Amino acid sequence: MKTIMLYGLQALVGLVAIAAGYAKLAGLEFVAEPFAMIGLGNTFLTLAGVAEVLAGLCLLFPRSGVVGALLLATVMVGTVGATVGHVISHRGPDGTLSQTLRTSVQGDAMVKSTRSIIVKKSQGWDI
Repeated sequence: MKTIMLYGLQALVGLVAIAAGYAKLAGLEFVAEPFAMIGLGNTFLTLAGVAEVLAGLCLLFPRSGVVGALLLATVMVGTVGATVGHVISHRGPDGTLSQTLRTSVQGDAMVKSTRSIIVKKSQGWDI
């Protein structure tokens, strides 16, 4: 019974990964906005989407679950690394945020991405 529950959970995570990857590949706004806000291009969005779909497909089958989990973990670590790297690169030598990042975060600043998605801070992005 325990094994069946674990395989069911693995398949559920696989379906979620497939849905998230599809949303990235389709370029849905709620998924593309965070990529645009940290300055990652369409190539990274597409690469992450393909990797998530492949990981999800691997997680649907018990024998390839380890490969899918490693691929999904790699995508997550890469995304966190890109986000942290972006924040670090916008800090000055004294450790404060640069003027560019400060103006894009404060007030009702608007950020325009390569996919023509406009994000307003007042729409819910409270960074």
